[in-house]
Amino acid sequence: MSLPLIRWHQVAALAMLAVLAYSPVLAAEPSQSAQQARSPDKAQTPDYVDDVEPIFNSRCIACHGCLGSPCNVKLDSFAGLERGGFGLNAYSAHVGRYPRTDMHAADSVKAWRKKGFYPIVADADSAAENLDQSLLYLMVEAGMSHNDPGFARDALDGLHPDRFTASCPPTPAALKAELKKHPAIGMPFGLPALTESQFKTLRDWVAAGSPGPTEAQKKAAEQIAEPTAVARWETFFNQDDKRAQLVSRYIFEHVFLATIVLEESPGDQFRLVRSTTPPGQPVEIIGTGLPYDDPYRYANVDTFWYRLEKLTAPPVQKDHFLWTLSLDQIEHLTKLFALETGKGWGLGAELSPGWGSDNALKVFAAIPAESRYRFMLEHSEVIVGGITYGPVCNGQTATFAVKDQFWVFFLDPTYDPSVQAPMLGLDSWETFMDRSVFGNADYLKAFAATKDKLFPKGWSLDAVWDGDGEDGNAWLTVLRHETNVSVVKGAQGGVPRSLWLISFAGFERMYYDTVAGFAYWEGDGLKLETLLFFNFLRQAFEDNFLTLLPPEDRESLRHEWTQGIGSIGLAAVPFAGKDQPTQVKVRGDDPLMDLIDQLERRLGPTISGLPDRLNPQQKPTVTLDAPMQGFDDWEAAISTLTAVEGLSFVPQLPSVIMLRLNQGDEHRVYSLIANRAYKSQYTLVFENGEAMPKKDTMSVYPTLVNGFPNLFIDLDLKDAPGFLADLSAVKTRDDWTAFKARYGILRNSEDFWPFYDWINAWNVDQRGDLAGWLDLTYYDAPET
Repeated sequence: MSLPLIRWHQVAALAMLAVLAYSPVLAAEPSQSAQQARSPDKAQTPDYVDDVEPIFNSRCIACHGCLGSPCNVKLDSFAGLERGGFGLNAYSAHVGRYPRTDMHAADSVKAWRKKGFYPIVADADSAAENLDQSLLYLMVEAGMSHNDPGFARDALDGLHPDRFTASCPPTPAALKAELKKHPAIGMPFGLPALTESQFKTLRDWVAAGSPGPTEAQKKAAEQIAEPTAVARWETFFNQDDKRAQLVSRYIFEHVFLATIVLEESPGDQFRLVRSTTPPGQPVEIIGTGLPYDDPYRYANVDTFWYRLEKLTAPPVQKDHFLWTLSLDQIEHLTKLFALETGKGWGLGAELSPGWGSDNALKVFAAIPAESRYRFMLEHSEVIVGGITYGPVCNGQTATFAVKDQFWVFFLDPTYDPSVQAPMLGLDSWETFMDRSVFGNADYLKAFAATKDKLFPKGWSLDAVWDGDGEDGNAWLTVLRHETNVSVVKGAQGGVPRSLWLISFAGFERMYYDTVAGFAYWEGDGLKLETLLFFNFLRQAFEDNFLTLLPPEDRESLRHEWTQGIGSIGLAAVPFAGKDQPTQVKVRGDDPLMDLIDQLERRLGPTISGLPDRLNPQQKPTVTLDAPMQGFDDWEAAISTLTAVEGLSFVPQLPSVIMLRLNQGDEHRVYSLIANRAYKSQYTLVFENGEAMPKKDTMSVYPTLVNGFPNLFIDLDLKDAPGFLADLSAVKTRDDWTAFKARYGILRNSEDFWPFYDWINAWNVDQRGDLAGWLDLTYYDAPET
C-alpha cells in the first residue's frame, strides 16, 4: 500500500486519535456529586475505578498514555481525561514555542482550559445530551459500527494522519462531519472494536456524566505499603547540611524521569519530585518544565522539599524505566558522596549555586568529580534510560542520530581525564556545553591534550570500567527501532557495527543535552541543535573507543562506521586522539574482534552475559526445517539466522516482532529485532539512499525488548521449522506481506485483543516492576 504525503509510522498510535477534542462551550466543570445526581440511574452507573479504568488501561493507553499522545489526550488517569484534548502537538514542525502539555504544566482543569485544552466528555442535563456531546463516545461508537474483526485493513488508506501534525476537530459537529466522510476512523483506530460489554460500560458511564473516582478510592490508591521506608528516604533527601542539599539536587536532576521502586515498600512505585509541602503532608508538585529551573521562583515559595510521590497511573512500557532502592543504599550514597567527611569536596566551591543552568559540570563542581561519576556509572542503565525512554515517547527525528545497535562501555574513573582534571585545562566551564562545531572541537582538543599529559603511553585495557566485577551497568546494549530506542544490560544481540567508550564529562554533556535540558515544547531550532550536538557526542564516544586500537587501524574503522554524507560530519568532529599511543596489544588480522574478545575476558561473564546463545558468532550446524523436540532446538535453529549480514529477509522485517512459542501448556516469549545499517547518522531522514540493507541483521532476545511491537506472532513448536524455513525464503516486500498474513496476528484479526491481553499479563507476571502496557503506535503498519 502506498500513502504519498502521509507518514505511516504513526498508524495505530492514533487509537482514540486526534479527534478526541471538544468545544470550549462545555468547559464548566461541575462537582462529582452534581455529576452523579444527574445520572439517569445512579445505581446502574458504572464505577470509574472498577469498570471504566480497566477498559482505558487495556484498550486506550496503548496510544494515549504518554506525553505527546494524539491530540495530547492522556487516558491513564482521570485527571488526564478531565484535561481533555489540545490541537497543537509539541512534536510537530514549528518555529516558535508551543505550550507545555505534560501533566504538571497546569494544576487544575480550569488552568488547562485557559491553555486551550477542551473536554472530551460532557456533563450535561441529560443522558442523551452527554452521549451526543462526548467526542470519546462518538469515536468509540463509530468503531463499534465499522471495526468488527475482519474489517478491511485498507479501509484507512489515505486516512492515517501524521500524529505530529494531525488536526483535531474541536466540536461534536466537526467530528460528526469527519465521521460521515470517513466512518472507518472510529476507535480504537485501525484495530478491532470493543466488545459489546465494554461498549455498554462506556456508554452508560458517559451517559451518567462520566463520574470519576470517589475520595475513598483516591485515598486507597495513594496508600503507601511501608510509609517508614518512604520517610527514611525523604529524610535523606532533605537534610539541612549544604553538601547534602547539593547532592540531593544532583541526584534529582539525574533521576527525575525514573520510576522508583523501594524494596521495603513492595507493590509501590514512586517518582522523586520537588514539593511545596514537607514530608508527612500530601505532595504538592512544583511542576517546572526542566529539572534545574528555579523551584522557589516557579512556586513563589521560600522552601521546598524533595518527596517520593506514589504513582497511581498504570505504567506504559515506552517511557518506563526503574531505579530500584533499598534502605542500605542510604549509607552507600552517604559514603559515595563523602557527606560525613567532606573529603574531596572543592574548597571555596559554590555549595548553593544558582538555578537555570544546563551545565552540570559547573553547577556541581563542589561535589567530588569521582563521586558524581561513580553515581552515574552505578546507575548507567537508569541514566541512559532517561535518554532512551524519556521525556519523549516517540523520538521522531531526534532518534536518527542513534545507530540501530551498539555497545556502550565507560572509562574507569582512574583513567578518565575529566575526573582526574575536571576542567581539562580550559579557562571556562562554558566550553563543556557549547553545542557549536567550534565549542565542541575546543572541548575535544582539551580532553585529548589532558589525556596526553596524564597518560602519555595511552590507555591500557584497565581504562575500561569493569563494574568491579559484578555491576552489569558496565556494559550496555542500545537499540534504535526507527523513532524509539531501548537499552539493556550486557553484550546482547551479537557484535554490533560500532562501539562507544563514554567519559564522565561526555556522559554529563549527553544527558543534559538530550534529557535534563531538552525542552520538548520549544521550536525546531533548539531541537535541531540538540540533534546535531548528539551527533557530535556519538562521534566522540566512538572515537574514544577507537583510541584503544593501534593508530593505524583507527581511521579506516571510523570511515567504515560513518560513510556517505557522514564524511562531512567526520570532518566537523576532530579525531583529536587519532595519533595517541595505546597500551592494548591486538592481533593484526582482525584487531577490532580481538579487542572485543579481550574486553569480554576482562569484564567477565557476569558483566557481559556472554555467551549469547541466541546470537552467537559460531553457529550450530542445524537444518531449519528439521523437527523440533523442545525450546532448545528452536533456539539453536533460529540462532543460525541471527547477527548475520546479507540475509534476504532481514531488510523486510519491521523493527520489533514479539513471538510466543508454545509447546503444550508451556510458553516462551522472544523478541525478534531488526538492526538496520545506514552509511551515516549525520542526516535528518534515512530515505535518501543512505540505507545499506545488505548490512542489516536480526537479533533475538528471550524476553520482551522495547514497548512498541510491530507484529505479534503466535507459533506452536511443531510449526516452528516451517516458520523458519519460510522466513529465510522471504526476499521481497510481497514475500513478506504473504509471510505476515500466514504467521502474524494482523490488526483486524479476532485474535488481536486476546493476544495483546495475554502478552501484557505475561509481561507483568514475568518482569514485575519492569513491566508496562505495550504501545500500538506502529502495529502492523509501515513505520516510515
